[in-house]
Amino acid sequence: MLTAFFFGTTSFPIYSISAAHANDFAESDQRVELSAALMFFYAVGGIAAPLAASALVGRFSPAAMFLLIAAGHVFLIVFGLVRMRARTATGPRTRYVWSPRTSFVIGRLTGGSRDDR
Repeated sequence: MLTAFFFGTTSFPIYSISAAHANDFAESDQRVELSAALMFFYAVGGIAAPLAASALVGRFSPAAMFLLIAAGHVFLIVFGLVRMRARTATGPRTRYVWSPRTSFVIGRLTGGSRDDR
């Protein structure tokens, strides 16, 4: 259970972090195309990864699937580190504004709105 927890905490937020990082460097007029491209590549990975994993499991053993996942994570780490060194931040960081995505009622219940900050 501990390894499953570790796997989930490292795997599930990859798309969200990637999208946030990409949007940090995109201009306002590029955001729609960027979101479409990110969703497309996410979908391609969602199709290709199970096919590759099943081929590796069939050829080697079930452990090959975890090696594929580990190789993907290592690739993302190396790619992220290379990109961090290649490009500097675009500007000063702004303060985070929390806005709940469930409903306006939750915003009222928590006592905050975007205009208050």
